[in-house]
Amino acid sequence: MKQTAIQISMINNINNNNSINNNDEQRMTSLEIAQLTGKQHKDMLKAIRNMESGWAQVTGRKFALSEYRDPTGRSLPCYLLTKTECLYIATKFNDEARARLVLRPSRASCRQQPKTV
Repeated sequence: MKQTAIQISMINNINNNNSINNNDEQRMTSLEIAQLTGKQHKDMLKAIRNMESGWAQVTGRKFALSEYRDPTGRSLPCYLLTKTECLYIATKFNDEARARLVLRPSRASCRQQPKTV
């Protein structure tokens, strides 16, 4: 599988109901999860949306929705997920994809939460 690097330029955090007390909490985008698991981003967005209601019922908050600019300059949606949220999303995948996702944050590959513009 050929992997291409996508330059992510976060524009803003759309969902203001997702305030998290720790501003230094590590995050991973849905783009990174899609690349890591070999899924198309549109399919990843759909899977995350389908899982969001269960997460919201237990935690009382939705996943943080953000935007990024693709190589053509379009603003497109993506999710910005905490490590715990990534682990929840990982339950949706097959064993190999789940293992890659679970091990990724422990390798310090989650980035610090981007500053919103």
